[in-house]
Amino acid sequence: MASSGFRSRLRWSAPAMALILFAIGFSVWASKQPAYDEMASAPDTGLAANSEQPAAIRIEAVKVQRGDLPLRAEATGYLEPWRKVEIRSEAAGRVVRRIVEEGSSVGAGVLLVLLDDREQRLEIEEAQADWLKSQANYAVQYGTPGSWSELRPKTSGAPAGSPDEVQRVEKLVREGLLPERELSEAKRLLETDRLLSGSRQGEVRAATSGLTQAEQRLERSRLALERMRIVAPFAGRVADLAVEAGQQISPGDVLFTLLQDDRLKVDVDVLEADIVRIRPGAPARVRVPSADNLVLDGAVHTINPQVSSETGTGKVTVAIPNPRHLLLAGLFASVEIETDRLGGRLLVPASALLSRQGRDLVFRIEQGRALWSYVQVGKRSGDLVEVTEGVSEGELVATGGHFALAHEAPVEAVPPESARSDSGSVRSGAALWKPGSEL
Repeated sequence: MASSGFRSRLRWSAPAMALILFAIGFSVWASKQPAYDEMASAPDTGLAANSEQPAAIRIEAVKVQRGDLPLRAEATGYLEPWRKVEIRSEAAGRVVRRIVEEGSSVGAGVLLVLLDDREQRLEIEEAQADWLKSQANYAVQYGTPGSWSELRPKTSGAPAGSPDEVQRVEKLVREGLLPERELSEAKRLLETDRLLSGSRQGEVRAATSGLTQAEQRLERSRLALERMRIVAPFAGRVADLAVEAGQQISPGDVLFTLLQDDRLKVDVDVLEADIVRIRPGAPARVRVPSADNLVLDGAVHTINPQVSSETGTGKVTVAIPNPRHLLLAGLFASVEIETDRLGGRLLVPASALLSRQGRDLVFRIEQGRALWSYVQVGKRSGDLVEVTEGVSEGELVATGGHFALAHEAPVEAVPPESARSDSGSVRSGAALWKPGSEL
């Protein structure tokens, strides 16, 4: 019986001992945990209280500024030289000298190609001899004393009323009172009177003596000699060279192309909704992707007064400088032409704007932290966006490295790279911001 009672007590004491051990363990664990009040008052950083703070993320940022918002029409085209002329030969002959090379810069009137001109020089010598002979004959035939006074146009002695008669007939013809042939007859009679009266007597004598023909032949010979020398019609650079010394050329052969490319132009097709607001002289920006996205300031030179009914576009020519010939004709370019300017608008770079769940937002930078802020936007133009609600002038907003930021993430704000590497106005991402004014 005694052993039976002992076994009964043993069955009841085992659960009791387990319960006692569990209570002791729980008390030890609870003593090591922070109080509930302490947990409630701790900031919700998402990290354990004894963990290290995350390192600040380096981002680009600029200040929100108030300024003018230029509205622009966008189009694309290709750079063209200001003037482009194919230089062709006007004469046949053999090339004895080619003074220029591909890409040579030449001035206006500079000799470029010389043809064999020996035959033309002989022609001039013969024409000069004929002219001298005709001049001598003219002097012998009409060079009597006092003849030079007779050759001067007479100031009086012409049949009275002849010019007046022509004017009277012209008036009657305009009024429909006389046929057109009456006017022709009146003019013919007046010209005959001038010849017979001596006012054109010198011309008649020169023509009948052969002197006029000799002078004309001499002039043609000089013109033929001049055509053997091919000169630059304007200052420019040589392109598409297609002639060599010793080559036989014919009239009309293309020798090379001359480009005036110290100034360039871009012809672009602009939508009719925009072209009606563009005026000559309007500012334009031309970006050349192949030249490291170089952006040049230009201006509208001309506007075609006709819009195509098929495409709904009109041609606008934009002029840009190229003083050091950095750009080449034929390069692709994108063009932005100012159509309007809105003043006093709150502006941020387009790169500052993000979209989350269909809403626009920016990250404002305050006390080293990035704050998620929804904004209302207005007009957009190129790399600028108008903000009507959500930020204030002078606040810092992130423009780069902020796509994966979390709200209240620690950040280090630096100027945009375009501002750090450019000594002028920032042209990509923040066109209104100058270096040193971003932060």
